[in-house]
Amino acid sequence: MEQKWSNIVWAHWPVDPSQVAALLPPGLSPETYDGSAWIGLVPFQMSDLRLPGVLSGVSSALRVASFGEVNVRTYVRGPDGKSGVWFATLDADRLLAVITARVAFGLPYRRAAIRLSVTTEGGCEHIAWNSVRRKDSARAALIVAPDDVEPQVAAPGLQHFLVERYALYSWWHGQLLRGSLSHAPWMVRGARLIDVDDGTVAATGIRGAGAPHLLVGEPVEVRIHPFSRVRPSASSDIRVRARRRVSVSVPVPQR
Repeated sequence: MEQKWSNIVWAHWPVDPSQVAALLPPGLSPETYDGSAWIGLVPFQMSDLRLPGVLSGVSSALRVASFGEVNVRTYVRGPDGKSGVWFATLDADRLLAVITARVAFGLPYRRAAIRLSVTTEGGCEHIAWNSVRRKDSARAALIVAPDDVEPQVAAPGLQHFLVERYALYSWWHGQLLRGSLSHAPWMVRGARLIDVDDGTVAATGIRGAGAPHLLVGEPVEVRIHPFSRVRPSASSDIRVRARRRVSVSVPVPQR
């Protein structure tokens, strides 16, 4: 599956790893940087969605080829020793995309009304995202002014840790799955915060303190690869631990 991501903003807060651990399914543990786990509010625009093979025309015909998405995510290590992204929630404004991702991949997508505005004020670019979830009215809003500099590859250290992520985990029918994606390295800039509402982050039980760490990214063409089941190592038994799993990590399907 191929798609394009644009107008992406990463807003991240450092949090105690124990808060993140409470969100995770069996087999995953928080991945830290400088001793902190990180929770991210990440809106972006998905466009040019292209399904493989005979399904290539379906997304366009059903008007799901372009939509807004707002994610709450964190970073984890799996029982396979690999790192990846764990999504606490993914909000999108296309119902079919929400249903497909939930059913096919176990991803916690939810329907939301999402609006993007890109303007220039006083010679300065502003990127404004606003999202209101349909079911619980959880809101996310993020307005930033990107730095007036040339985009660069993510710097080694925290920038690279937060954005250069090419794998994700999901929980699907009692099994831990891992998916991968590929795209060119992110070209990023810093940004100045104008306004933020982290309601969808707070809805997970986590609220970051202070102003977030901000980055904006240039558009990328993305290829999503098939998911596969994660086999636990000899020291990790996912099946046994599943009985003690925190319920928040399995969102209730929308009706």
